[in-house]
Amino acid sequence: MRKNKQWNSLDNAAKIFAPTSSKRDTKVFRFVCELTEPVDGDVLQHALDKTVKIFPHYLYTIKKGVFWYYFEESSIAPKVCEEKIPVCSPIYSIDRHSLLFRVSFFSRRINLEVFHALADGSGAIQFLRAITLNYLAEKYGVSGSLDNTSRDQKNLDAFYKYYDKEKIIPKIKHTRAYRIKSQRLPDNRLGVIEGFLSVGAVLEKAHKYSSSLSEFLIAVLLCSIFDGMAVRERRRPVVIAVPVDLRRFFPSQTARNFFGVITVSHNFLKDGQEFDQIIEHVKLSFKHQLTKENLGAIINRYSSLENNPLAKAVPLQAKIAALRIAGLLAGREDTSAFSNIGRISMPEDASKYIRLFDVFVSTRRPQLCLCSFGDTLSVSISSPLTDTALQMRFFRRLAGMGLNIKIVSNLEQISGEDGENA
Repeated sequence: MRKNKQWNSLDNAAKIFAPTSSKRDTKVFRFVCELTEPVDGDVLQHALDKTVKIFPHYLYTIKKGVFWYYFEESSIAPKVCEEKIPVCSPIYSIDRHSLLFRVSFFSRRINLEVFHALADGSGAIQFLRAITLNYLAEKYGVSGSLDNTSRDQKNLDAFYKYYDKEKIIPKIKHTRAYRIKSQRLPDNRLGVIEGFLSVGAVLEKAHKYSSSLSEFLIAVLLCSIFDGMAVRERRRPVVIAVPVDLRRFFPSQTARNFFGVITVSHNFLKDGQEFDQIIEHVKLSFKHQLTKENLGAIINRYSSLENNPLAKAVPLQAKIAALRIAGLLAGREDTSAFSNIGRISMPEDASKYIRLFDVFVSTRRPQLCLCSFGDTLSVSISSPLTDTALQMRFFRRLAGMGLNIKIVSNLEQISGEDGENA
C-alpha cells in the first residue's frame, strides 16, 4: 500500500520567500564550517544521512495549494557534492521537484546552503552544527552532543505559538531610504568579501563606546555608507534592516524560521555625522526596539494578515501578486541589512578540528553578515553590485581603528570566469 505523504504549513515568515525568489535574489543563504584538514566527501555524506533523520522538515519540498504554499514530505535522498556552482545559486523552483537545501564541500570547507522558506540563520546553524559533529565523530572519533531538542520541537511553528490576536497592532511609518546604485555583476552572480578579525579586539573597541558588538559595527557601516553619498542624496535617511532572532525573547527550539526585523534609520543632516553621534543614535534605536513588547507586536503584525478570514479565502495566485508588490515596496525602505548570527559553539572535543564558521546571503543590496567561533569573528559583505567601494570603506575604517583584518573575496574568481567566457 502506498504511504500517504506528510505535509506541513509554511511558517509565517516563510510565506514571502517562495513568491518573491528570483534569479536576481534567490533567497538562499550559505553557512560555512572551515575545518583544519580537507573534507572527506564520503564521510560528509554519511554525516548528512545521519543528521536529516533528526531534522525531518529538511526532507520537505514546497508545493502550491489553492490558498497557500505548503511543505510536502519527499523521498528524495540529499546528496553531498563538490562545490561547482556559484555561491547562493537558486535552490527553489516551482517547476522543479527538489529539496530546499544543498550540502557541498571545497578543500577544508563544508557548505550548507538553504532556501530561506525552510529556516532562518539560527535554525540552519543547528543543522550545520549537527552535520559537522557527526562528520567529526566518524572521521576523528570525537565525542559530545549539541542539545536534547526533540524532532517535534525542531519542527514547531513558533509564529503560530506566540501570535496573540487580541493585541492591538501599532501602525508603522514607511520611509523611502537612500539606495546604493551600481551596475550588477554578470549572470546574476553574488560578490562576497569576507573579513576575519579578533572577537576580543572588536569587543574592546565597542566597549569604548559602551556599545554591543552589533551596535558598533552598524555605526561603522552607517559611516561607510555616508562617505559614499552625494551631497544631494543626504536628505534621505540611511536605513539598516536588522533581523532579530526571536528565540532570545520567546523561548523556542524550532529549527524553522522565527525572526523579526527591526530598522536603524539615520538621517545625517538631522541626526549628526560624527561617529559618537551615530553610535549613540544606533544604541537608542536598539534600546527602543529590542523589547519583548515591540517584538511581540512584530509577530502579531506578521501573523495578522495570514490569520485574517478574508485573506485566507483569497486564492494563492492573487496572494502571489500581492506578496510580490509588497516585496518590491519593502525593498525601497532600506539601504542595507545587517545580520548577526552570534557566537557559534561546538563541543570541546570537536572544536580543535574547526578553524571558523562563516555566513553570507543572496541579496538585492549590500548586506553584512557576521558570526563568531572562538576568537575568530567572520564578517562578510555580499552584494550583487560591481561597485565594491562600500566594502572597502567599511574594512578600511576598521583597520584605521587599529584592527587587524584578513580579507578573502570571490570577486577575482567571478572576473576570471567572465573573462574566459568573453
